Amino acid sequence: MEIIEAFDPPDKPWLRGHRGIDVLAVDGEPLRAPTGGSIRFRGSVAGTPTVSIETDSGHVVSFQPASTERKKGDEFAAGEEIGVVAEGTHCEKSCLHIGVWTAESNKDYIDPAQFFGHEQSILLPLKRKPAEEPAGGSDSTTSGAGAWGGHSNGRIPASAMCPLTTAPGHMLRCDAQKAFDRLSHAFEARFKVPISVTDSYRDYATQVILKKRKGRMAATPGTSNHGWALAVDLGGGINSFGSAQHQWMRANAPKFGWIHPGWARQTGSLPEPWHWEFRK
Repeated sequence: MEIIEAFDPPDKPWLRGHRGIDVLAVDGEPLRAPTGGSIRFRGSVAGTPTVSIETDSGHVVSFQPASTERKKGDEFAAGEEIGVVAEGTHCEKSCLHIGVWTAESNKDYIDPAQFFGHEQSILLPLKRKPAEEPAGGSDSTTSGAGAWGGHSNGRIPASAMCPLTTAPGHMLRCDAQKAFDRLSHAFEARFKVPISVTDSYRDYATQVILKKRKGRMAATPGTSNHGWALAVDLGGGINSFGSAQHQWMRANAPKFGWIHPGWARQTGSLPEPWHWEFRK
């Protein structure tokens, strides 16, 4: 999730301010539920198509511009598609505005970024860059991601994959899922929380959308290792070179079959500390 305008609420409720966050999005992009809940509102607010949901935790999350075919009261699980990003003029470039407040309050807005696991920094400043990365036990830069089961990239049926028990809403090939969940349990024993997963299996339509959004930072549609259900993008500190979480992953993830590929390392062609792949 790329935030292009941060939360900046006014000092007084009646003053102007930015009561949510704007994230980069494109028209027609699927809108997926960040957690379980139900549709609270669908319609137009000040001429902008709007969808709001009430989560099982008692929060209201509002999306603009967005539309849905679902009806008020329809329930959904985390990760389900609940609508699409609609055309709108909220940003100079295409975006999705997200607002959050507790259902019992009178729209006392909360910073939505904290609910989406957004990290303040993805890469460490150069002054904090380690001289070299730590060597991990049984480490490897060679991924085993590729075609399997006669499926096409990004067109793998859900029946051929398994959901992550430690990261609801995400799916991988079943052997990769089992290995990842074991890895996440080991991570939780060390850091008190399971591994934060921001992306896993990526269908073809999503690959097309991300290519439009991110350019060279995203793989050509139909070639992404996410499309083989054998790659994940991670947060929670793993997404920062030199962090304790990243170093732990380098040392321990290969024992569970998960590696940080050479191209994604600090000295690689496209450094991405958050990207990990299954090699078995």
